[in-house]
Amino acid sequence: MDKKRVKLRIYGMTCDDCAATISGELEKQDGILKANISFKEHIGYVDIDEGKLNPEQILKNRAFSEAYPYRAIIMEE
Repeated sequence: MDKKRVKLRIYGMTCDDCAATISGELEKQDGILKANISFKEHIGYVDIDEGKLNPEQILKNRAFSEAYPYRAIIMEE
């Protein structure tokens, strides 16, 4: 397994429940090991298995689809 941490800037969150929703949706995606989303900072840290998923594929997750008001961009470390 080739583990990588990806930092996201997340837009559209209005409360802690939003952060929990995003985290839950992300963790359902194959290749995502853990998602830690902060409403207060509007940032998320997502641990992925790069053998299964590349960072750009995180942005195609249901949490960032038209089903939800959230959008995200990958931040460079």
